[in-house]
Amino acid sequence: MELIDKVILVTGGAHRLGKEMALHAARLGMHVAITYRSSAKPAEETRAEIEAIGRQCLALRCDQSKVDEIQPAVEAIIARFGRIDVLVNSAANFEQRDFFNVTPEGWDNVLNTNTRGPFFFTQAVARHMLARSKAAGLEGEVGSIVNIVDESVNKPSKDYPDHSVSKGALWTMTRLVALRLAPKIRVNAIMPGAVLQPPDWSDDRYNALIESIPLRKLGAPQDVCYALEYLLHAEYVTGQMMVVEGGRTM
Repeated sequence: MELIDKVILVTGGAHRLGKEMALHAARLGMHVAITYRSSAKPAEETRAEIEAIGRQCLALRCDQSKVDEIQPAVEAIIARFGRIDVLVNSAANFEQRDFFNVTPEGWDNVLNTNTRGPFFFTQAVARHMLARSKAAGLEGEVGSIVNIVDESVNKPSKDYPDHSVSKGALWTMTRLVALRLAPKIRVNAIMPGAVLQPPDWSDDRYNALIESIPLRKLGAPQDVCYALEYLLHAEYVTGQMMVVEGGRTM
C-alpha cells in the first residue's frame, strides 16, 4: 500500500502506544484520525503534534464500549477526509483483579471495550472500504486493519482474567475477519510485549521483566511502529500476528 496521503484511524490514539503509532503514521505521510474516551487534553496535544509534522488530524471522542458511538465516529472521519484506508484497533482497558473478584459489570466493561468495540469499528470501516472500492471500480487491495493484542494471547495472566479473555477473543476475531474480508482487505494483529511501562507499575517491577525476556532487554514503542509499518506494506500477509516481545512468551 502506498501510504502518502492515505487516511489512518487509530482508536485510543491520544496517548501511550496509540499515540506513538499515530505519530509514526503521520511521519510516513498519512493523515490521521484518533479516538479517545476521556483523554481530551492529551488528544488535542497529539493532534497538534501531528499537524506540526504537516499532516491533517481529527481527534474524536468515542466510547467504543457503547456501540452507538462507533458509526457516528466513522462517518465523521469520512466526512472530513473522504476515506479511511487503515484502521488500527488500539483502544483498550487494562484492569487488574483476581478471578473471584470479576463481576458481570466489570466483565462487560472489559469485553465491550477490548473486543466488541474493535469488532464493530472493523465492521463499520470495512463496509466503507468495500463500498468505496465498488463505487470507484477499484481492483486489488483497498484497505488494511491491524488489531493490537498483547502477551495474554500466548500467556494468559491470572491477574487479568477478563482482559486475557478479551485479547484472546480479539486474536480469534483477527483471523475470522481476515478470511471474511479477503482479498480486498487485509487483517492482522500485533502483539507488543514490554515496550512501554504500565502507569501503575513501579520502575523495579517493570525492569524485573528483563529476566524473563530471552533478548535480555526491554523494547520500545518504535518496535511496534515498525511492525505496523511492515504490515501496511506487506501485501501477501493476512490473518497473522506480529509478535514483538523479545521472546518472552516462548
